[in-house]
Amino acid sequence: TRIEAGRVSVSPEPVPVGELVRESLDLVAPMAAARRIQLSGQTASAPDAFVRADRQRLKQVLLNLLSNAVKYNRPGGTVVVALGEPSAGRLRILVSDTGPGIPADRLDRLFKPFERLHADQMGVEGIGLGLALSKRLVEAMGGQIGVETTVGAGSTFWVELPLVQSPLELPGLAVSGAVEEN
Repeated sequence: TRIEAGRVSVSPEPVPVGELVRESLDLVAPMAAARRIQLSGQTASAPDAFVRADRQRLKQVLLNLLSNAVKYNRPGGTVVVALGEPSAGRLRILVSDTGPGIPADRLDRLFKPFERLHADQMGVEGIGLGLALSKRLVEAMGGQIGVETTVGAGSTFWVELPLVQSPLELPGLAVSGAVEEN
């Protein structure tokens, strides 16, 4: 309700993306194993990347995307999390699956509350709020969320956020082992 009313509070900070991806994959691993879904995190392209986001809110979004990728996948399928830089100063977190994909005529309903698309036919539990809430959270953090999909081949959901420096590299916060003597 707070999110719908635009009263969601976010606490932006530098968030280590690789660490957050690993934590999220670990949390989703038991559900993936039960469905024989192979999980993979490909964060080597930006191993020390930080984005400006609310850590807990971003983790909530990532867990939603990952759990959807597992739930809507085919048994024995794969889910891959990768990182990309679509433009200077931005980082994109991509969650790809090998599920059925989403028909083009249903894409406009994808991020709407209570829309479950073909969840009933697949026996997927839920009430249809995850993607709608994720969209609002990402936008509250100054980011964007979207999807690329091919029917019969799977979907890639992405979240794009501003890149920032590591907190240890920020001016005035530098850590040094040397001590100056006068």
